Amino acid sequence: MSAPTVRTAAALVPSRYLLIGDRAYREPGGGEVWFGYATRTATLIRLDRASAEALRSGDPAALAGLGPEERARLAGLHALVDRGEDELAHVTDGLRQGSARGTTRSVTIMPTAYCNMACSYCGQEHVKAAHDRERSERTARRVEAMLADPSVEAVSVTWFGGEPLLALRVIRELSARFTAAAARHGTRYTARMATNGSLLTVRTLASLHRDCGLEEMELTIDGPEEVHDRRRITRNGRGSFRRTVAVLAETLAEGLAPGLRVGIRVNVDRANEDSVTALLNDLACLGLAHPQVTLHLIAVHSWGNDVSEVELAARAYAAREAEWLRTAEALGLHFAPLPVATVRTTCTATTRSGEIIDPGGRVYSCSEHPLVPGAGAAGVVAEVADLAGSARRPAGAFDDWYDQVGGGDAQCSRCPILPVCGGSCPKLWREGHLPCPSVKFNWAERLDLAVRRRGFTPSTQERPR
Repeated sequence: MSAPTVRTAAALVPSRYLLIGDRAYREPGGGEVWFGYATRTATLIRLDRASAEALRSGDPAALAGLGPEERARLAGLHALVDRGEDELAHVTDGLRQGSARGTTRSVTIMPTAYCNMACSYCGQEHVKAAHDRERSERTARRVEAMLADPSVEAVSVTWFGGEPLLALRVIRELSARFTAAAARHGTRYTARMATNGSLLTVRTLASLHRDCGLEEMELTIDGPEEVHDRRRITRNGRGSFRRTVAVLAETLAEGLAPGLRVGIRVNVDRANEDSVTALLNDLACLGLAHPQVTLHLIAVHSWGNDVSEVELAARAYAAREAEWLRTAEALGLHFAPLPVATVRTTCTATTRSGEIIDPGGRVYSCSEHPLVPGAGAAGVVAEVADLAGSARRPAGAFDDWYDQVGGGDAQCSRCPILPVCGGSCPKLWREGHLPCPSVKFNWAERLDLAVRRRGFTPSTQERPR
């Protein structure tokens, strides 16, 4: 990203996408410093008192007093911007360009519509059905065509469900074809999986990583053993916490999947919020405070279903999450306090370079449509059999999202975290829900965690005014 042209101090103003922390810190050498977070570059910015005061106030005289080198530094980080720049247009244009890129393709494949769990907050309807080899073949040819397309540099497949591991044989067969096609055409191929983890074994996990190109796996653990096994109920009545955690811990300890990134997702609502701290302690004690493991705390939200009785209010959740993140930090669990990159596209639903293929061969743009009663049929944009070669999917319901945001018609149009969020979920916005990520409400606490990681300690110094 090129730095903007720096003119006079009078031509510069603080970015609308800049957050300034309230707290002063003492660096290891003893000096006082402040920090800001520029969301247009997803950068934590160290500031002296004068810079913090000038950015907070926006006073032209204070900005002029910073000197040309400091103004140039801050402009390069997009903490200062040209007074006449339309920052919203710049951000939404960047999101449009990222979404329009066809060199990277993503396909979410649902190899089965069934799940071996019956979680109360899940919005999907799960049904058993025989594997249809003809439909699977069409999906395979679709991905192979992308891998063979000389204009495509990388293809990413996400195995989703239902519970994808119920169709492990299908995953292995398709993965063998995809990795072979990638090798033939010199196209980068990666795979990830969203799973409940209950069917994993050490051997399976190692094989998925070694043979199937699996680089990332996200699995859900909703609390300590008693809570998890009550919330995430297997249809045979057996608990899954102990086995799932043991498989992960052994695989990591033995180095059997050295390049695999594991995300532990914790779905939080009123029913389990008081057990999150206990879970964090358990994860650390059971060997998951590991560099390959990243913690993801997620507030439960509507997925075509009514979760209003258990859903936590956004600000209340964010306040509690800040406490949990401080605990996780103390326990050595890994997580990102603040986003470290801006988003190229909000989600699969906002780029025609991404698509979801369900077990019936129907193509969707939004991952919250397949298997969801009342939403599934409405969300279909094509049949995989009707898509020619590597052609991108037809337009979906949310491909105009950036026009809505750029036109000022959405709350996101006025939000300082838009560059690192992208609007979170267009579907939920249009359904009248608030999908904002927690960082919108607890960024100051997260900034504090990021600063402390760098060795700075809070000072008694008041914030610049």
